[in-house]
Amino acid sequence: MKSFDIISTIFTKASMKKLLIILMLWAAILLSAEEQKYIPAYLYSYPQTAVQGITAPIRWTASDWLTAIGIVGIGAGLYVYDEDINQFTKDHKTDFSQDISLAAKQFGEGKYILPAIALTGMGGYVFKSDKTTDTGLLCLKSFILANAATQTLKAITQRERPDANQGKEFFNGGAYQKHRESFPSGHATVAWSVAPIIASQYRASPWVPPLAYGIATLTSCSRVHDNKHWASDAFVGSLIGYLGAQLTLKSTPRLQLYPNPDLQGISFHWEL
Repeated sequence: MKSFDIISTIFTKASMKKLLIILMLWAAILLSAEEQKYIPAYLYSYPQTAVQGITAPIRWTASDWLTAIGIVGIGAGLYVYDEDINQFTKDHKTDFSQDISLAAKQFGEGKYILPAIALTGMGGYVFKSDKTTDTGLLCLKSFILANAATQTLKAITQRERPDANQGKEFFNGGAYQKHRESFPSGHATVAWSVAPIIASQYRASPWVPPLAYGIATLTSCSRVHDNKHWASDAFVGSLIGYLGAQLTLKSTPRLQLYPNPDLQGISFHWEL
């Protein structure tokens, strides 16, 4: 297994360029404001959050461990029945389910979600909405961290997709191959890395949280429906995205905008 191949799988040049452009655009906007300390604090929170996530089990209580055991049990159960679930979905496809699946899949496409995140953040600045800008920054961080975890697992576990007809096993023999990237689902990770952020930021609305989580659920299910992932892939991908979002919400400095007469405009204020 070549380390270069693994690294290129985890972070492709194209995806990194997109992320760099987005970060540079936001930095240019934020650095033009009076408050310039937020950018390094925000960027420094990335490795801090990653370390918190990796070391979290050290701080778990008995209740946390029971929850973790239950989640592992669900994942293991799905793995046992992956082939049965796969066959069931193939046997019950309809034109309607295919239309729903096609629409839901788009919410897990990074090529659409990343620009949407960028527009959200910059739109919040233009229209002086601190919550909107904050939402965009939180979504970007959650997206990056969750997908880093998922792409790493894809490279390590080497699981074939169900449409390859090579079985559901991990490390399915032979040398490392890029196309063995079924576990976990990247689309599920993307959708669930964003949904909890939106649901939390707009929790006062009676329809935003259920809509956000509903779309994320459909996105995860669409990957199983389309025979692109096993059910356990979608479950773990969703879990990674969700946990990434929750960690992001708890460990990211928050951004606020407030009027500044001296600048004849607005300034940034941030707090942990």
